[in-house]
Amino acid sequence: MKRSSKTWGEIRDPVHGYVLINELERDVLDTYPLQRLHRIRQLGNAYLTYPGADHSRFGHSLGTLHLASIASNKLLDLGFSADDVQELRLAALLHDVGHGPFSHLFEEAVLRHKTLSHEDLTAKIIRDTEIKDKIEDFGYNPDSVSLLSVGKLKSPLSMLISGPFDIDKLDFLLRDSYYTGVEYGKVDALRLLMSLRLVEGSLALELPASLYALESLLISRYEMFKAVYFHRTVRAAWVMLRVAVETAYLCEGLFDFSSIEEYLAIDDGYVESCMRSLSKKREGLSKEMRIACDLYSMLEKRHLFKSVCEIVLHTTETSLKVDEELKEEIEETIARKANVDQWMVVVDTPMIPSLPYTPTQPDPMDIPVCEEREGGLVKRKLVEFSKLVESLRGYVDIVRVYSHPSVRRSVAEVSERVIKSFLFQDNP
Repeated sequence: MKRSSKTWGEIRDPVHGYVLINELERDVLDTYPLQRLHRIRQLGNAYLTYPGADHSRFGHSLGTLHLASIASNKLLDLGFSADDVQELRLAALLHDVGHGPFSHLFEEAVLRHKTLSHEDLTAKIIRDTEIKDKIEDFGYNPDSVSLLSVGKLKSPLSMLISGPFDIDKLDFLLRDSYYTGVEYGKVDALRLLMSLRLVEGSLALELPASLYALESLLISRYEMFKAVYFHRTVRAAWVMLRVAVETAYLCEGLFDFSSIEEYLAIDDGYVESCMRSLSKKREGLSKEMRIACDLYSMLEKRHLFKSVCEIVLHTTETSLKVDEELKEEIEETIARKANVDQWMVVVDTPMIPSLPYTPTQPDPMDIPVCEEREGGLVKRKLVEFSKLVESLRGYVDIVRVYSHPSVRRSVAEVSERVIKSFLFQDNP
């Protein structure tokens, strides 16, 4: 039997104002896994480019809870139960609890070698830590909450956690825009959430009422990827730290874990402390690890690699596929032709669906929308309402070559030719 969860109080948030929480959410907030998110930066080391961008995953989790709260009244009107809404609020609060240090960077540097994702760890943390007990104390099902928190519960509500206009995206656009000082992330979250409708068993946005807000969301995310997430200097610091952390993991076994408890002990500060200690020690380290220490020492002084070549490709078809093996081959070829050490060259290939929604839903025409007709709500295609969105469909592939500042000229001279020979011709 579910216990009643009264409103406990409010938490002041710079983005949304007061975030109201109830007793259950307070209990979940006051657990180690949630409090750890204070020590996980939302944007990794992007603060080296945008000094204000040192906000945490904890604030983002609170903001996502707030947006779930805004959606609650609309969902109740649509026939969802109070228990459904509470599970959504919990899922919103917990959706990032599995993130590692520096957020997505740790996923590429360490977790991929263990065939894990932060979503896998999120679900496991909800099911196997004190969070499970807090949820059960109020009569809710941790398994349902864990599935919903990663968008895998067989429920229309999953779309609000992981979908084309989910509350995760809405908060991180608003929050990252606020802390970086970049204006492109402003979206009308209230209009979008108030336009939710239930059509044929799934959630959709009613048009034309929410059209301008939807167009703004799609364009804002695209612009934020270009201006912040894939900014050339942001990515320079990102690739340097990724190489350093990945090398420490592969060569020294640092940051490895065999249990959830060990994983939860790893945060930004732990990684920084380990890398700093290694950089001072150096004796007995392999050549690869000494290079990683040099990269980390450069980062601490903000001596960043320089972007010496950038190729931007717009396509309406599939995006470029550049795996780690191919990247390494390209880096080796550039280094050889430039007559420099290979570690001084890094190839970065971030890919942006022009209007990114989810990894499996890159087509903006697939966003569920509906319209009120005489017979009720009818599903429609977004293209019938927005030529603007149609014109932005497709992918933006960015291929960048970064080099150590001391060899930037020689690397720049050969990079574009090598990149084009590997990626844009049939035979490299």
